[in-house]
Amino acid sequence: MKIIDRIIEFIKHKNMSMRAFDISIKVGNGYTSKQAKSNASVGSDVLERIIDTYPDLNPLWLITGDGNMILEVKKSGEPLPDYGKSIDEILENKIKRIVQEQLKDFSDKLETFPTLDQISKEIQKNLKGK
Repeated sequence: MKIIDRIIEFIKHKNMSMRAFDISIKVGNGYTSKQAKSNASVGSDVLERIIDTYPDLNPLWLITGDGNMILEVKKSGEPLPDYGKSIDEILENKIKRIVQEQLKDFSDKLETFPTLDQISKEIQKNLKGK
C-alpha cells in the first residue's frame, strides 16, 4: 500500500470528499484524485500540509503504514488560561499579571514599614531621652 492509498483511507475515515480534503490542505482541485488514479507519489510539501492540518493523523502510519491511523490525544480536563487572541492581548495580559504581582509584593513590604504615628512617637522618645 502506498502513501496515496493511506491518504484515501484517511479521507474515508474522516467522511470527507476528496475535494474538501484538497481544499483543507490547500492543493489544487482534483490533486488527490489525480494522484490516486495514476498511483503517483505525494510530494513532501503536501505531506507536511496534511500532517499540519490533521494533528490526529499518525505521521508514521501515513508514511510507512505502521501503527494506528489515528493518534489518541489525551486531554487534561483543565481549562486553558485565557492568553488573548492577538499578540497585543497576550502582551497586555502578561503585563497586567506582572504588575499585579509587583503591586502585591510592594503591598506586602509596606505592611512591615512603621506608620507615621510610630515614627513620630519614636522621634519624640529620642528627643526626650537627650
